[in-house]
Amino acid sequence: MPLPLLFILLVAQGQAPESLVLGSTQNISPQTAQTQTTAATQPFSSSFNIAEPNRIALTPKIDGNLDVEEWDPLSTSPDMKSYFQWEPSKLHIAAQVPTGHDLIASFDLHANGWLIGKDNLEVRLSNANSTVTIACRIMDGTGIAGPKWIDVPGMVLSSTAAAITNGPTTTFEATIVDPGLGILPSEAGVKMLMRMDDPMSTDPPAPAYLPRSLSPVTLVYQRSAALPPGLHFNAEGLARSSVAGETMKLRLTFNGNNSMKLQRLEMESEGFAKNETNGLKSLFPKFDDKGRAYVDYTTPIADTSPVGYRLLRATLFTADNINAVMEASYRIGPVVDFDIPLQIMAVAPLDRSVRFSFYAKSNSVKQAKGDVTISIQDPLRVLNGADHKISISSNRGNDRQTFELFLPPNTSGTFPVKFSSVINGKKMEQVRYITIGGL
Repeated sequence: MPLPLLFILLVAQGQAPESLVLGSTQNISPQTAQTQTTAATQPFSSSFNIAEPNRIALTPKIDGNLDVEEWDPLSTSPDMKSYFQWEPSKLHIAAQVPTGHDLIASFDLHANGWLIGKDNLEVRLSNANSTVTIACRIMDGTGIAGPKWIDVPGMVLSSTAAAITNGPTTTFEATIVDPGLGILPSEAGVKMLMRMDDPMSTDPPAPAYLPRSLSPVTLVYQRSAALPPGLHFNAEGLARSSVAGETMKLRLTFNGNNSMKLQRLEMESEGFAKNETNGLKSLFPKFDDKGRAYVDYTTPIADTSPVGYRLLRATLFTADNINAVMEASYRIGPVVDFDIPLQIMAVAPLDRSVRFSFYAKSNSVKQAKGDVTISIQDPLRVLNGADHKISISSNRGNDRQTFELFLPPNTSGTFPVKFSSVINGKKMEQVRYITIGGL
């Protein structure tokens, strides 16, 4: 599994990270304020210690099995091992818990404090009766009457979960997908607060006023640990998509000097991509007059490689026998991604037609040509623009087109939009989501 990088630093430095507790009493009524005086006995009040706060972009396979190097460890307690990673507009969570327990993941998406704002997401996974279920709700702390929960059934529709119970342990895996609301992070650099818990499956949902102790994380495409003092690392080409059957390239750039006695680099992809990409070994190059050095990781991608974010791991060896580790995310994409820009739509009392734009974005260095058909479930229907010709001649270029939907009166909810295509002779289906009515 991806290396918990901060663990290396803790061993080297002999110190442990402190979790950040952010619970606010803002907007809590006098009747419920007394509850906070007994927070130590309440759920979600214990500290949640995270070994590595920089969370890498990496795509798992949601099947209930924790494969080797599939998941990035988050935290360990006596009865739970949790995992967390991300990709744009998706959060990936997993945990091993005692059988008979659920998994609850809490996210303060704007890192401004639980009970503050309308950005506090709770995801609950359950395997009661051997059937996995997802429940998603937003804690809204903006109302003058106090905090309240808002169910998000559209997120349940767009997300995927799996669970396997094996004797005393249940393993949960889930991918939480933004259902066209624009509430989940879509880029690196975002800072959030989070925690995971494993209540009994029989425990009732927590009330909205209950504070939660959360710890900070940052969503990243690269991270490093144990670099020699004064050495700076960066990866060029992060998160760039390449296509199975073509070539992927990342450039590792370093700023330092030749007195650091850097000897060699060993590079390989982790997890599902390990056997479908090259492993490379290289002597560390000399720094130039401006203190710069470059090492390229270039590899063909096997035709059978699945779509998703993958991880390059580079190990730097020095003459002092202190190894540094660097990780960088890259993506293996389909020939074309279909994306619908976020469009906020209110519920309307009359029927109407709404025009949407969509982008066909090539991930290939080759020309991308083909056909795509757009479909949507009842009671919505496509009025115009169901069928399109796609032609992208530039390297990783895009093609913007439109379609028009009929919306009956008072329509609300989340609806999957299916793109069925044949591009460069390859059949693909992709699903995107639109939501009418918001939160």
